[in-house]
Amino acid sequence: MREFLTQSLGVTIALFVFIAMFNLGMDLTLRQIIEPLRNRRLFLLSMLANVILIPVLAVAFAGAMPLEEATKIGFLLYVCCAGSEAGPKLVQIAGGNAAFAVALLGALLPVTVFVVPLALFLALPDVNIEQSKLMFNLLLVVVLPMVIGLSIKALRDTAATRVSAVVHRISVLLLGLAFAQIIYVNHEKFAALQSIALFAGLLFFVLAFALGYLIGGPGKQNRKTLAIMSFIRGGSVSMLIAGQAFPHAPQVLVIATVMTSLSVVLAVLVTVWLRRSPSLITS
Repeated sequence: MREFLTQSLGVTIALFVFIAMFNLGMDLTLRQIIEPLRNRRLFLLSMLANVILIPVLAVAFAGAMPLEEATKIGFLLYVCCAGSEAGPKLVQIAGGNAAFAVALLGALLPVTVFVVPLALFLALPDVNIEQSKLMFNLLLVVVLPMVIGLSIKALRDTAATRVSAVVHRISVLLLGLAFAQIIYVNHEKFAALQSIALFAGLLFFVLAFALGYLIGGPGKQNRKTLAIMSFIRGGSVSMLIAGQAFPHAPQVLVIATVMTSLSVVLAVLVTVWLRRSPSLITS
């Protein structure tokens, strides 16, 4: 049984990501993605923070901590995967600029798909990573379902809204299954996890939130948006890449999973805090 679950783990993660991206596409329109990008300054600063500044910051303090090699790779892989499909919903609940969050996510996902495999290839020349295969899998599992979802939304808006609610429930179930399967297969590695790795994760989330908040500018809605979108990363995509690129180093997937789980818990707490404490964030 354990052997079957180990061998099928990659399929479970890939299926979850495919369904989640399909669901995301059916919740968006091209106009929602394009319209907020007219604020070029905010958009460029947001891309700069998420694609360059935050990963560079993470590399700096990860290098200063005594992390095991596989732990460091998993941590940096999570950080480099910018754009979480949960980000716009959290921004909406927190009272941020949900339209811009959608646009930013639409811009960050393609960057993650194309840049992260190249970054892995350049940063880890001694690790055998089939870059072309990884890129193809990301296009197939991340980009294609999102394009299909966007197309359905554009052609059959009412039907997409109805189907999206059902697909969302399926994606939540698959996420729970993926987490349970990862923990079951790698429970010894979770038990042996370095406490310094958890500290590094918490420190990253604090710094990324602060950086996004500062870059958001004078408007409180944009500050909320950038703070949330900067610290919650593309956990599902990082888990997919970890399983695809590092099949013989399961600790990489463990760390990506831990970071993803931790980000979900912290994101919910932060979102509630931002929603209930508007007076702490003045415009």
